[in-house]
Amino acid sequence: GVQCGRNAVLVHPPNSTTPRGCARCRQNTAYSWLDFALCVLSFGFGFAANQGGTCLVAAADELAKRHPPRILIGLVSASATAGLVAVPLVWAAAIDGLTITASSIDSSLLAGAVAFGIGALVNDTCLLGSLARLGNGEVRLVALPFGLAAGMLLIDRARHDRIAMWPSLLAEPSVQGMVCLLSFLIILTLVSIILAVSEVSRPRARWPLALSMLVLGVTGGALFALSPSWTLAQLLQHSLLLHDMRTGIVALPAVAASVMGAFAASAGQGNMGLQEPSARDLLRTLFGGFLMGVGISLIPGGNDGLILSAVPALSPGGFAAVLTMTATILIGLVGRRRLARGGRIDH
Repeated sequence: GVQCGRNAVLVHPPNSTTPRGCARCRQNTAYSWLDFALCVLSFGFGFAANQGGTCLVAAADELAKRHPPRILIGLVSASATAGLVAVPLVWAAAIDGLTITASSIDSSLLAGAVAFGIGALVNDTCLLGSLARLGNGEVRLVALPFGLAAGMLLIDRARHDRIAMWPSLLAEPSVQGMVCLLSFLIILTLVSIILAVSEVSRPRARWPLALSMLVLGVTGGALFALSPSWTLAQLLQHSLLLHDMRTGIVALPAVAASVMGAFAASAGQGNMGLQEPSARDLLRTLFGGFLMGVGISLIPGGNDGLILSAVPALSPGGFAAVLTMTATILIGLVGRRRLARGGRIDH
């Protein structure tokens, strides 16, 4: 995925007449504007997630029911868009310390993807879907962070090794990188046409799926490029496990802004309505979150970061994790339907 360092210091030459405190002031001002931009982008991210009903479980459900895979195609569109946004930001050195990294495929990553997929199945939605549905008033999802934190803490105590990372093919400007960007653009164009042609009737206030995925990709790509630790999963990992409160100060407003964006989108569509959870709903959310937290620690990362950061970075581990998650959810959905129908799978 895309990683960022925010500890660069602006320094004036020794013989400069500029006041010594000016560099620090300029740095703080730059970070203030960056934090504001992150909140605006996060709001747009949450808005688009709710508008598009973005969810890996919903995408797998379309496959299980043999419906046209519109959500899955939409996620491909969002991933390509994120690459078109994030890579140029890194190449232009918009923020000091930006880089694009990739990871390998190993047993821990695959086990984490399976755990995350099962957790998303138990929770009935992934991280992206949880954000979207929280905006619709599913109060049970407030319990999700507690489950995530428990799973992360368990694995952090047991795991000693860390996944190896290396610079991606897209880390620096190159001919291969330009070819990849052109490929992203072609993919985005083709899938957008497919989504537009297959668009069904929708409420007036609801965006076309192609537009929702485009905005999700633009905002997600920019967020993961400028501040990869902006997500809820990263907020929990850095605050609980690494005791890095500086990251929390940046991530907490961004996470809150994304939730507000989801609320705003839901209210605009008239879908807002608090749904009081039962004890069973809360337990399901906690257990699903626990398994997803285990997966996030092993991969590492959730499906939002994988789709909008790792896959556009051409990370082998990112591709493997997303495919394994999707396959796990799909197998679970098909198995559940088969049990519900006494062993039959309707065609």
